[in-house]
Amino acid sequence: MATPNSSQDASLSSTKSSRRLFMKAAASGIPIAFAGCVGGDDSGNGNGNGGNGNGNGNGGNGDVSSGNGGVSDEANALLWGGSVPVQSLDPHFESAAATARVLENITQGLLRVNWDYELEPFLAESWETSDDNLEITFSLREDVVFHDGTEFTSEDVIESFRRIDEGEAIAAGYMDRVASMSTPDDYTFVMELSEPFAPMLFRLATSDMHILTAEQAQQDSIDEPIGTGPFQFESIEIDSEFVMTKFDDYWDDDLPYLDKVTKLEISDDDNRLNTFQAGELDFINDVPPRHAEDLEDDPDVDFINRFPKSLVYLGVNCNEEPFDSRDARLALEYAIDKQEVMEAALYGQGQVATSPATPGSQWEHPSLEPREQDFEKAQEHLEAAGYPDGFEATFQIPEQYNDQVTAAQVIEASAAQVGIELDIQLITWSNWLSDVYSDQNFQATTSSYLALWFPDAGFHRPLHSDGAFFFTGWEDEEYNELVEEARTLYDMEERAPLYHEAAEMLKERRSGHIMLYWTPTLMARHNGYTGEVMSPDGSTFRFEDTQLE
Repeated sequence: MATPNSSQDASLSSTKSSRRLFMKAAASGIPIAFAGCVGGDDSGNGNGNGGNGNGNGNGGNGDVSSGNGGVSDEANALLWGGSVPVQSLDPHFESAAATARVLENITQGLLRVNWDYELEPFLAESWETSDDNLEITFSLREDVVFHDGTEFTSEDVIESFRRIDEGEAIAAGYMDRVASMSTPDDYTFVMELSEPFAPMLFRLATSDMHILTAEQAQQDSIDEPIGTGPFQFESIEIDSEFVMTKFDDYWDDDLPYLDKVTKLEISDDDNRLNTFQAGELDFINDVPPRHAEDLEDDPDVDFINRFPKSLVYLGVNCNEEPFDSRDARLALEYAIDKQEVMEAALYGQGQVATSPATPGSQWEHPSLEPREQDFEKAQEHLEAAGYPDGFEATFQIPEQYNDQVTAAQVIEASAAQVGIELDIQLITWSNWLSDVYSDQNFQATTSSYLALWFPDAGFHRPLHSDGAFFFTGWEDEEYNELVEEARTLYDMEERAPLYHEAAEMLKERRSGHIMLYWTPTLMARHNGYTGEVMSPDGSTFRFEDTQLE
């Protein structure tokens, strides 16, 4: 899924390039999934389900002997039980959430997002935009060095962005809007746009546009990233362990507090939780929702619920019967009790969705309500669609996502009450990518998006017909034009009403995405581990300001 990539108007060739990258990764066994993604091609972060990976993970090898609140046998070393194995470490080409979660601490961008969904300076101390919004001038930090000891300059920035553009990287589509780049001096970088493009600055705040050394940016692939972050890459054992250590020359002299972070790859939810409760881990992510209440009541555990993480949806193929009919799509939606679906899937830990707008954001519609279950209206639309007795459809669900499997079962039971027979077929994530997403050989499915912290990620990428993750076949020219117009507006007070109108269109015209629910990030840690570990994008982690007491 996800979480946070290309141009305002991604071309068809860019979309195909995105799909080639996804399928190449899937074929090699990389767990890129959509909600496992933070990147995407042409509009922001990754799409879909996240790739829980197939590695079994070792987990739980540490001894309880730290004496500083942790469980590692090394002082000031954190043991983290992770749910999705890290397998690739190239910030510009790898879209898995597992990769972004560690790279967030190793490589850095010019900007980053804060908890108010606002951009703040990072490797750039400041930036200025020309009156016509075509020129962006970045003033870079002068006190930064990379992990290999080389000094950070504007040359590193321009070479990193050239790598993204010329290598058809995840964010390459965004570079389509760049007319030119220049480096007037070592600490000034200038980007000229071919036309006003509001999402560009937000895209620069994602890991897909992080800065590497100019030398490393010349490489076709990267196994050991050299960044400017508070931690540096130490080692990786695929499907077993990932290690990063404190960078002593980090540009913020006060950070980080930890000396080492070791991620033990434990893909099985119950195994990961049991290892944590046995005292062999300091911190785990992706706590199974069914255990949330018990952990909340445990005085020895700090249970963390950060909302939202991802948006789960029911996708239907608008190019194939029966869902080429708007009435058939509406009949299915009217058969669903979304509150019941969310309660069953997440044990009440989520929120029913109405649109791809992040809850609590300016671009969330102020009054739009989810469509309520109504069997009589479902029957009316079945008759209007020409299926008075209902219809049959396959329902392909990625098997490793327990919440989506449960959601599908609830939806199947409800739909059957109006004669809609959904045949649930559990498939692997790689088959979802190839059959459902790439070949569009499906009738109905579920998946999710994460890191929808800026509106372009949710409204363009999956729903605009030129979007990088467009696959349900719903095309509406008026919707496309509205979303394109929104991308030219920089003032959110002007821009937000366009997204409100777009949300109304998605509901009333019944797009190929029936929004189901928003999920939280559920984490647990022992009380001796403190500080904010979650990042505002809803997907990645930041360990720089956390510590073992």
